[in-house]
Amino acid sequence: MSKYVKEMMMDQLRADLADSRSMLILDFKGLDAVREHQFRMDLRKKSIKVRTLKNTLARRVLEEAGVAGLAKYLEGPSVLVWGGAGPAELAKEISAQLKKLKKPEIKGGAVDGVVIGPEQVEDITKLPSREELIGRVAALALAPLHRVLSLANAPISSLASQLQTIVEGAPAAEDEAAPETAPEGA
Repeated sequence: MSKYVKEMMMDQLRADLADSRSMLILDFKGLDAVREHQFRMDLRKKSIKVRTLKNTLARRVLEEAGVAGLAKYLEGPSVLVWGGAGPAELAKEISAQLKKLKKPEIKGGAVDGVVIGPEQVEDITKLPSREELIGRVAALALAPLHRVLSLANAPISSLASQLQTIVEGAPAAEDEAAPETAPEGA
């Protein structure tokens, strides 16, 4: 391969990874072409990009990108995946796809520039998604307001309840009191 072609490949990988700091490196060993194609198509639907790597060139590009620690995972056939809605979603989708296919394996990866091993990728899959975390934070932020509103409404609803009881219960109380007082006065 000529130096010019290698430089073009490195430039393309640099451009692809320019805005991504979270990625995984996979080993596709033992995966046939049909299943690999289906794997790539499923990931494309989720905006996850897949690139087969030439390890020596990938080491240089990843070092420039600030994730030189990934070089230790670039042995044998290597495939880089990145993109998606976030690191947790990327790890969840890749893990789900790999469990379905049973052949490829996760070698390692990086989350926001921090290098992680394959066992840590499995831990990431257990994290809630970005949307779930935003929902939890919003619920926590609104909880004090909800408490204040419920406390402010408590006296009003209590008063309304007591008034309703008086209105509905007043005739019943007079009817019960009349028979008891009549025999005593006789």
